[in-house]
Amino acid sequence: MSETKEKAILVDLGIVRIKEYDSLNVQIERLEEVLNPISKESSNKWRFKGYSDTILNALKLIVNKELLIDRNTANGLENYLKQVQEIHNKIMIVLKGEKIDVPNR
Repeated sequence: MSETKEKAILVDLGIVRIKEYDSLNVQIERLEEVLNPISKESSNKWRFKGYSDTILNALKLIVNKELLIDRNTANGLENYLKQVQEIHNKIMIVLKGEKIDVPNR
């Protein structure tokens, strides 16, 4: 019987994280609300968003795919640009090794 080992989380950005996948890749996951079609109950689960060959490229993918943008509050250009700036700041904080405030998951 094989034992599955949880992969290490390399970067935690709150609702998005980068995890080890194998010796060549990392994987990107986003915490999203999902609905169980049978029970009709919703819950938050980590959903796969992509692979990347390096952490830096994974961070670029997170920014380019706007995985940290809250579409409910980005209702205008000014709010959108504010969120983009906050995302860049959050990534820089994480890269410096500091802790960020993680919203309740």
